[in-house]
Amino acid sequence: MQSINLKIHTPMTERKTLGLIAGSGMMPVEIIRHCNRNDIPIFVVGLEPFADEEQLAEAPHIFARLGEVGKMMKALKEHNVHNIVLAGGIKRPSFKELIPDWEAVKIIAKIAMKKMSDDNLFRVVMDEIEKRGFKVVGIEEVVPEMLFQEGIYGKVKPSKEDMDDIERGWTVAKAIGAVDVGQAVVVQEGLVLAMEAIEGTDMMLARAASLRKEGKKPVMVKVLKPGQDMRVDLPAIGLQTIDLFIKYGIGGIAVEAGGILLIEKDAVIKKADENGIFIIGLKK
Repeated sequence: MQSINLKIHTPMTERKTLGLIAGSGMMPVEIIRHCNRNDIPIFVVGLEPFADEEQLAEAPHIFARLGEVGKMMKALKEHNVHNIVLAGGIKRPSFKELIPDWEAVKIIAKIAMKKMSDDNLFRVVMDEIEKRGFKVVGIEEVVPEMLFQEGIYGKVKPSKEDMDDIERGWTVAKAIGAVDVGQAVVVQEGLVLAMEAIEGTDMMLARAASLRKEGKKPVMVKVLKPGQDMRVDLPAIGLQTIDLFIKYGIGGIAVEAGGILLIEKDAVIKKADENGIFIIGLKK
């Protein structure tokens, strides 16, 4: 009698997909490329009008407005997403611009948008996402190599005078961060030329350039806010930053290691070296 070999197939555990809610800029692109290089399944929700098709082309994706929460949650569940990372730039919308669906209305009902700081608003939104069965993770958990480490990046080193300005800038930046105003300052020879506020880093640098003196170039210092939520809105440095330094005559940047992101690292270092700009990560 011929024996029959029966193959019993045990079900494989289905791989979870990383969900990326993407705004503007290169950070979402870097995360997508990292996932593709490391064979990590990823599904992207591009936030309109901030993300664009070209940025998201290398990953399966949809587009949704900030107010289309139901559409986002449905798509993420359909693609077997568990962990979600938020990356890229967005501007806080007015209620009129939001045009919320029913899921968004339920979230908005719990928050007073005009009275909340951005930090508190982000925390409420993340809590609501997690109540729907997802887990919000920080970029450093997904792409740890994007975090600044201690040390000098590239060939250009800060001078003693630069380090004095960095010390001054660090104190001021931590102070404005503690009251949720900003995370960066520009200092020249001990004078604070500009502090980051709602206008953002680019406008801060333009203001600093209009006030700078002759002589030693100003430096920029960028730090984490005390109590910073590492899951969202981490400060980042990229090629655009170096371009602005060249345009406005900024001599270099010091960042808080372990909390600031470096986007397009090799290209940033190369351009900084070519233009005599120092980059340093510090821990204090």
